[in-house]
Amino acid sequence: MLKIISSVIVVLALGSLAQADHHEKGEGPCKKDVETLCAGIEPGEGRIMKCLKENDSKVSAECKAKKDMMKKHFKEIKEACHEDAEKFCSDVKQGKGRIMKCMKKHKAELSESCKKEIDEAKAAKKGK
Repeated sequence: MLKIISSVIVVLALGSLAQADHHEKGEGPCKKDVETLCAGIEPGEGRIMKCLKENDSKVSAECKAKKDMMKKHFKEIKEACHEDAEKFCSDVKQGKGRIMKCMKKHKAELSESCKKEIDEAKAAKKGK
């Protein structure tokens, strides 16, 4: 169960990367890729990320670099947060963002290492 929860956290987080880039004030290294390669794809449930993955050979170097950086951060989140996910969300059914909602619900109770990694990933995503 722990592996499943950790994997779901990473998938959800990575999925939000493409959506965030697409919706941020017209900025983000994946924005043009999403507009050209994934036009008409409704954001949510990892559809944009799946589209970018299917079109990997056409994705810009800038977008690939951003995705690689975020993968690194989310690997660190997975390692730092797996015990929290098991502790607070092991009984939550997978799918439709339920585990991520559970983690957000328990945000104040998360371990310091988990909070730190999440904050660092958010800062990196914003380019800070």
